[in-house]
Amino acid sequence: MTRCPKALALLILMCLFAPESPVADTDRPLSDEEILEAIDMPEGTFLGHASEAQARKLAALLCNHHNSAMEHLANLEDATKHTEVKRLIRENLMVAQRILGHIEKTAKHQGTGELTLFYDTGADSFAENSLQHRRLVRFLDYLARESKGRSLLFISIGSASTPGTEKENLALSARRAHFPKRFIDHYLVNTPHGFYEIYGTGEAGSPETGTPAIHSRHQHTRLIAFYAKRAPQGPALSAPPVSQASPDASQAAPDTAVRTDTEERSSTEADASTLLGMEFAWIAPGTFTMGSPKDEPGRDPDETQNQVTLTRGFYMQTTEVTQGQWDALMEHNPSYYKECGANCPVNRVCWTDVMEFIQRLNAMEEAEGFYRLPTEAEWEYACRAGSPEAFANGPLLELACAYDTNMDHMGWHIGNSGTRLHMVGLKAKNSWGLYDMHGNIWEWCMDWEGPYGDQPRIDPQGPSTGDRKVIRGGSWSSDDRDCRSANRLFVTECNRNAGIGFRLVMDKQESSLTQQRRAP
Repeated sequence: MTRCPKALALLILMCLFAPESPVADTDRPLSDEEILEAIDMPEGTFLGHASEAQARKLAALLCNHHNSAMEHLANLEDATKHTEVKRLIRENLMVAQRILGHIEKTAKHQGTGELTLFYDTGADSFAENSLQHRRLVRFLDYLARESKGRSLLFISIGSASTPGTEKENLALSARRAHFPKRFIDHYLVNTPHGFYEIYGTGEAGSPETGTPAIHSRHQHTRLIAFYAKRAPQGPALSAPPVSQASPDASQAAPDTAVRTDTEERSSTEADASTLLGMEFAWIAPGTFTMGSPKDEPGRDPDETQNQVTLTRGFYMQTTEVTQGQWDALMEHNPSYYKECGANCPVNRVCWTDVMEFIQRLNAMEEAEGFYRLPTEAEWEYACRAGSPEAFANGPLLELACAYDTNMDHMGWHIGNSGTRLHMVGLKAKNSWGLYDMHGNIWEWCMDWEGPYGDQPRIDPQGPSTGDRKVIRGGSWSSDDRDCRSANRLFVTECNRNAGIGFRLVMDKQESSLTQQRRAP
């Protein structure tokens, strides 16, 4: 991307949903009335009184206007010399500002409001338990209490001004816009929410001679929160047998993992049916690259790439444990989303609850092997199914607008879920026979939180102790990038969030690893 003048700084980094829109390059800027007409919304109403679909159309409109400007800039060396380009950019930014004005009014009308988070000069984060962290947690706690089943939408506007180059300031404002997301995802994991990032505001190209007072005005992130109207729940759908491929299944990326020939199985030998109607797929041992490359869209710093070798194969459950399977063994259903049905993932189970489920399962005489949670390395290896890309079926394609066609085939996320949980096995399985590894519900792993390092590892198990456990895969309320194979999230082991479930691993012969990790 070439540099553009201060007045033409990048406006939008990411939106929630982006279908085709014919209105991005109009002969004149859209008026407020035309904006509402474009999203099928009567005059005088807005997101607080609109459907989720209307909210997404508005997000798409915002995204398309920004992208139109960026597409014209991408191939030009000096946009200031092109009058037509300047006009298109100016008009698109005018429309985006009008849409943002509607959002601000909605937040005020709904009583949700906004929060401004302040940073030290040059910083793009703040520490947990700091003043800014406590302010953000109180704000999120209030929003969660008041949600009453409605989806929350966030606009995060990063601002930066330092005695640096325009490129450095734009990068800093982008990091500031993205930073609140991990706190939001952590504290609102059981509240459906969408997250929009805007950056390049403030003095994006501030001069080196600027005074500290000028720079200090732009060391912040403005976080606007508002609700979308609660959508009525439709009738439950019938789930196909999880052993059948979904109609929209796509070809997964070629298997790049190194597998041991002696442990390869035929397709008929690879699957196993066992207790409670659970089905398992054979995952052969092999070597793969864990983590993500530095140029992967949506990457977080804790995804350091390292070579991992798994010396033993294992059986992994083809779907998450369902509410029906949990209820059959535990004789109660703790799920928050019970109305989803017996074929939906069990949820609101903490790590220690899962350990009790596993203990009871292993105590049954009919048990065909030893059941446990996957390690974090096993989970990512199985999720990738040989793919080095963001998803098992290819790269993340649409970071700019958070609606990715690859992810859409593989799982439920904020762009296609209708902000609700879905039954297992409705999306495509990966090339190793596993469903819903991307999206639908977060999944517990065995490991405590810890860094990878960059050295090769063999059968890694994570730290021996810690404060938080690993969950993986994203959920129906996650953005595409949070459903990537390499994405990590950490929560306390007693966290009973409605956005977290699990799937099991089965060892036919109990190894030293499973002996060490046998539930108490």
